[in-house]
Amino acid sequence: MRRTIHLLLLCVTAVGTLAFSPSNKVGHQRCALKASIVQIIPSTHHDGVKCNDVQWIIQWRGEGAEGYSSTLRQWEFNCAFKAEVAEYWNDSTIHDMPMNDYLDGIQFDFRDALTYQGPIYHPDTVQNQEEEIIGEPIPASQVAAYESGMQYLTVNFPSSADNVYTADELNQILQYTIQRCSLVRNGFLLVASGNSYEELAVKAMDYGSFNDIMEGGSNQDATWSIRLRRYGPEDESANQDGKKRVNKQARYGKNVRSPLTDERNAIFAMKDMVELFHGRVNLSKPDCKIYLFDGLKSAMVDDSTKCLARAIGKGPKVSIYAPKTRICVTTTPLCPIAAFTLCNVAQLRPHFTVLDPFAGSCASLLAAAHIATNSARPTKSQGGTVSIEVAHNGLINRDDILRDFQTRALVPPLDIIHGDCMLYETRERARQVIGQNSFDCIITDPPYGIREAMTSGEDDDSSLPPLTQLFYAMGRDRAMGEPLLKVGGRLVAFIPVRKGETLEECLPELQAREEAGLVIEGEGREQVLNDILSRWLVSFVCVS
Repeated sequence: MRRTIHLLLLCVTAVGTLAFSPSNKVGHQRCALKASIVQIIPSTHHDGVKCNDVQWIIQWRGEGAEGYSSTLRQWEFNCAFKAEVAEYWNDSTIHDMPMNDYLDGIQFDFRDALTYQGPIYHPDTVQNQEEEIIGEPIPASQVAAYESGMQYLTVNFPSSADNVYTADELNQILQYTIQRCSLVRNGFLLVASGNSYEELAVKAMDYGSFNDIMEGGSNQDATWSIRLRRYGPEDESANQDGKKRVNKQARYGKNVRSPLTDERNAIFAMKDMVELFHGRVNLSKPDCKIYLFDGLKSAMVDDSTKCLARAIGKGPKVSIYAPKTRICVTTTPLCPIAAFTLCNVAQLRPHFTVLDPFAGSCASLLAAAHIATNSARPTKSQGGTVSIEVAHNGLINRDDILRDFQTRALVPPLDIIHGDCMLYETRERARQVIGQNSFDCIITDPPYGIREAMTSGEDDDSSLPPLTQLFYAMGRDRAMGEPLLKVGGRLVAFIPVRKGETLEECLPELQAREEAGLVIEGEGREQVLNDILSRWLVSFVCVS
């Protein structure tokens, strides 16, 4: 096995890229990642663990513009996790609790894992004046963005559910959650923490964290890699070669690489553990990706400086849904991050029926189809999506929309309805498509531009915002005993808020909400678009 150690060290010197390489075939992504699920506790405790004994690290995607997505990421993750828990149980009750009560009882604890230790002043503004360095301070918002770029995560379930999940089951739920969250870059299972690499290896062997890739394990032939990622300045022990190094603070959102000499030394320090791995080293596409994180905030109470983690999932490649890649192009397309977030906040499940009443080019339904297509769980029934769009084919070509689904091997909408969602006949047609039923969820980004003038509701309410008009229309359907949304279902929408306005002023008026049987869930989240316009993501639940 010492030849394996030597081979790994040779490969490390030749390859400096990250080991994250998801499968190009979406349909096989879940199966390939199953080999990454691990045990983090002794096998004697395999049958059930306390949920808060399992700790993960979430690495979030960076932002192109400050404030564009950071406010949404935890909400998207929490809702997606609850959807996966609901899909795991696939029942109306969980441990004698109504499902919604059980899901509401799940608590998430996120804690920043990074500490900013870079320059105090912006490098472009630094000046030396009378032996005093002055400059423009690094904005506190940028420091906060860096420090929250990676976060520790602990999930606490209702007390009645304690000890009912195995470590494998918890990791699988997290894995499925990560694969559907547009704002998650990577997810890791925290295996051990300590102050030396030797200590990490000893703890990992004691816990049996890598038993599955050792001889006789369930994944004994799995390929593997170990990579070192250092955050913040180096410690003194890293300078054993006597060379002076310039410590640089890594930028949030960028890949972090560490000197290969340090990586080799770290791996050699853990040789007693590494020599037990049965499979071959593969730095380009390993089945098991192991990471050494140096310089993170301590995850424990012992102020440890190093941790050993195992990659268990990677967020979806949402760039394949970017407007510039689509065949159907509109003047104001919905970006894929917004589309995926709509679906996840609605707690979309694979068998759900989904309606977008202001569908445009169907960006939201592309995200819904991606989530449903990538589900590996059996479902009770077949779901599907339906779109309604008032614009004619000269503005939004329905054939191009279908090609956008076909070229990505996604299930297309059950129907792409050309019509006005304010009209009863249009909504009735949508219900007929799904067997004269109500929809499980409604997701939409209502128009707040030129298309606002294109609606013509049944009542004289055309001066109202489109979402308010829709709520009144849903109220009329509900009064007739033909609700558009199921009880317990969610309507998730973006609401435009201009500078000087408040969200409360821009929400559909209370009467419209009451007639539709909808109540606000939570407080909503702001997404800044420019200096004068934001849009708030708001979730409404159908209560009756």
